[in-house]
Amino acid sequence: MSHTVVLQCGCVVYVSCDPKTQVAHTRIVERRGQTCKVRNHDVGARLYLWELLPEHRELRDLSFGDAIDWI
Repeated sequence: MSHTVVLQCGCVVYVSCDPKTQVAHTRIVERRGQTCKVRNHDVGARLYLWELLPEHRELRDLSFGDAIDWI
C-alpha cells in the first residue's frame, strides 16, 4: 500500500507500507513546499519516520528538567 502525506511545511511525501504489517518502510519527498525551510526536504530525499510527526510547539522550547515535570 502507498499513500501521499502533506507535511506541515507543505512538502508532499510518498509513503509505502508493508501490506501485511502496515509498517511504513519508505518515505520519500515527492514535492517540496513553496515555503519549506527544512534543508533536508529535497525532492527524492528519504525521511525518517519521526520527520512525519507534527511538531509540538509547547514541547519544543522546554528544557530537559521542564520536560520531566511535564510528563
